[in-house]
Amino acid sequence: METYLYLVATPIGNLDDITFRAVEVLKKVDIVACEDTRKTSRLLSHFKINKKLISLHQHNEKNKTDFLINLLLNGNSVAFVSDAGTPAVSDPGAFLVNQALEKDIKVSPIPGPSSITSAFSVSGVQTTQFKFFGFLPNTSGKCKKVLEEIYNQDLPTIIFESPHRIMKTLSLIKNIFGSSYKLFIARELSKIYETIYKDNIESIIKKLESHPEEQQGEFVIIFDGKIREIENFKTLSLDKALEVMIKELPLNQSVKLISKIFKKNKKEVYNQALELKK
Repeated sequence: METYLYLVATPIGNLDDITFRAVEVLKKVDIVACEDTRKTSRLLSHFKINKKLISLHQHNEKNKTDFLINLLLNGNSVAFVSDAGTPAVSDPGAFLVNQALEKDIKVSPIPGPSSITSAFSVSGVQTTQFKFFGFLPNTSGKCKKVLEEIYNQDLPTIIFESPHRIMKTLSLIKNIFGSSYKLFIARELSKIYETIYKDNIESIIKKLESHPEEQQGEFVIIFDGKIREIENFKTLSLDKALEVMIKELPLNQSVKLISKIFKKNKKEVYNQALELKK
């Protein structure tokens, strides 16, 4: 097989989601580098693939990268996989890729499952842009700071959360965004206990508290920037809210939304909008 560093996406839960091309590449490469040899061994075994595995994770990435680069420079083909999903996105691998590119080693992505795009596709958020923060910082102060940054921006935002921190994070979100803020959460995507929530934070917290088993697994959380902005208009004066809305949307759409939010007559709001545009 031609000398390449292949970044191979692997299933995020359901093994049937792996692509034919991914299986073919994993069969043909000389070496498979992976985040966790135990998890990757199970994956390869399922597809009857027997390969030498080299562990590369966040704690040894720099050291193992030199070793893998030498293998590539000596004509070996290498596939890198993370524990699940697309490598080097909120996972180890970016340093390895960067070093390979600097050495003029060919790098090729083998596309496949991604919890980011999978969750976003079923979130109902209508946008062509979003921000991705990965996992929030471990300390409460830094975590709160990132959530406040998300609160103060308009773009939809995606974060990951782990089972042992999900309730604490939801409590922080509630304190910053308000209990009525509508949040999207995808849990255990493509797995047996896959669960989708789209509700206000207060309701989601109550659901998880009443069903502790649903606090298990990996979570993808999506904030809809527009929803946050519109809800926050309720704390502004009508004129100020209308002024902000007109900057983002056509006049008629702005009038329709503001009249609905503030429960005002559309004609009155329209006249106010015309005054503001003068």
